Amino acid sequence: MKLQTKNLFQPLTDHLEAMIASGHYPTGTRLPSLRRLCDEFNLSRGTAARGLDYLRDKGLIELRQGSGAYVSERNRRSAGRNGRRIAVFSEHSDTSESYCAHIIVGIQRRAGSTGTTLNLHLYRYGEIDSSILEDAAREADALLLLGSYDSFIDDLPHIRPVVGFDMQKSYGFASVVGLDPSHAALLGCDYFRRHGFSRVKVIGFPMPSFRFRAEVFAFHWRETGGQVETFLPFEPFNADFYSDKTIYDRTIEQLEDPDCGYLFVSGTECCRTQQSYREKFGRDLADDRCLLSIDGKSLLVPGYPGVSTVTPDYAEIGATALDECLRRIENPGARPRRILVSGTLVER
Repeated sequence: MKLQTKNLFQPLTDHLEAMIASGHYPTGTRLPSLRRLCDEFNLSRGTAARGLDYLRDKGLIELRQGSGAYVSERNRRSAGRNGRRIAVFSEHSDTSESYCAHIIVGIQRRAGSTGTTLNLHLYRYGEIDSSILEDAAREADALLLLGSYDSFIDDLPHIRPVVGFDMQKSYGFASVVGLDPSHAALLGCDYFRRHGFSRVKVIGFPMPSFRFRAEVFAFHWRETGGQVETFLPFEPFNADFYSDKTIYDRTIEQLEDPDCGYLFVSGTECCRTQQSYREKFGRDLADDRCLLSIDGKSLLVPGYPGVSTVTPDYAEIGATALDECLRRIENPGARPRRILVSGTLVER
């Protein structure tokens, strides 16, 4: 069965495939009930059932009458045919709230076609250091890092090639794959101009790649003659920042002017602010203000409020990152590269 872009069940199947690929739903795990999936993705029972049939036909799940849907034993990854082993580190231990799971889907698809073995390591921010990466590098042919590791890792192991996603710093050694910040900024400039705004406030985030997004947008917006201001809700980065609700109260205070556009360089920050705004005022922030987020997380994570966003194809990023790992493995001494993937503006 070929999945068409117009299939109503695609958000459901994309999400479940990402959760299976990332290990959030391990082999043998029972998936949420059909009723819960219908409610979560706003689908009819028949549409959700067709989505599960699609995943069954792909060999990802088993449907057991009277019992439900389970992750298939056939989903286990066997040793790669080409003998290459890549250690994949994800920034979240709960991949259900991260785009990393969707990147892992792309990595696994490319690994399957190239016969590459993947070893997945899930860590929260603050739980990992250079020694953990060094140990993993000794057992693998390359490291693939999904997340802003340059925020808290002093150095990378140089004994194996390294490829990173969402990292601004390369340490002079790592290849970096990610969303093109300049193209995303230009899409954002066009969005706010079309909506009649001359002033934009950027809600920043204290990690290198996110800071750079804010700086690049500010540069391009000023080039058009617009006025721009950046607000950083907290600094420095703290792994427990999501539990501090005062952060979002401070952010909401910065959104008072309806004649200003607001750019969030982090989709998670945008979501948390929207949720706090609804709790405080009982309204949708995206109805009251012109918002734009960068990273497309609102399109991927169930329960995230709708908002206009610039998003890359995360499966494409995963495949590209794995290809770069293999290039570095097969060409010892090859120079690291910075590979930028263009995003797409998806309006609410």
